Amino acid sequence: MPRRNKWMHLVAGVIAGVTLGVFLKLCLRPSSRTSIETCPEAAKLYAPPDPLAVIGLTAEETIQNSNRTLVFVGVMTAEQYLNTRAKAVYDTWAQDLPGRLAFFSSEVSRAPGLPLIPLRYVDDSYPPQKKSFLMLLYMYENYGERFEWFMRADDDVYVRGDKLEEFLRSVDSRKPQFIGQAGRGTTAERDALALDYNENFCMGGPGVLISRETLRRVAPHVKYCLKHLYTTHEDVELGRCVAKFAGVSCTWSYDPHLRPIYNFRLRAPWVGCC
Repeated sequence: MPRRNKWMHLVAGVIAGVTLGVFLKLCLRPSSRTSIETCPEAAKLYAPPDPLAVIGLTAEETIQNSNRTLVFVGVMTAEQYLNTRAKAVYDTWAQDLPGRLAFFSSEVSRAPGLPLIPLRYVDDSYPPQKKSFLMLLYMYENYGERFEWFMRADDDVYVRGDKLEEFLRSVDSRKPQFIGQAGRGTTAERDALALDYNENFCMGGPGVLISRETLRRVAPHVKYCLKHLYTTHEDVELGRCVAKFAGVSCTWSYDPHLRPIYNFRLRAPWVGCC
């Protein structure tokens, strides 16, 4: 074989070896749950769970005949918190809800034993704007007619199920409602948030309650809202989307004695621990 051909084969072999090494490094990495975790491409082979089965809801249960269809809580989490924060939520306050709960995480997330919904085409990058909006879309498409209220929650809140039920039964879910800890940003960042003088948003930390009517109006437009982001603040952009398509802003106040949620970072008029 001519020396030139030998040289070309040697170069090709080196390139192939480097390519294989990079592939293995990117696609096979240690995991807290398994020794090997495959590339995100493997998620395309994953059969998504049945929406009703994953939350333990039967096809016969409706708003009219079940006392566990008052609220559906979507808890935004990440793969790294499934065995800690998410498990703690599921073992504690999730058991006392007047409704159902599911965790929403990246498409490669897996957590046997937890009601987990891996969102397709979503990763765990921050800020979680895509995760938040696509979670709402999933809620609407799969549970929109099965619950009166929908809640967006983080994985570091504690919810008092009894207080939450008492509060929600006092508010009409047939009307557009957007309830939470209202905010407008600090004076210094107000211009950067692109809010008008009369606009606000529900801060994500304490949790956000959305009536069935609000979800019905907003969910079909979440992809539009994702394409028209003004800031990197997920809760600000959700508030902007709700204002545009549901015509309501975050409530400024509710009965301070009804405090269903406790968050270690933020407190609100309707937030409490006891």
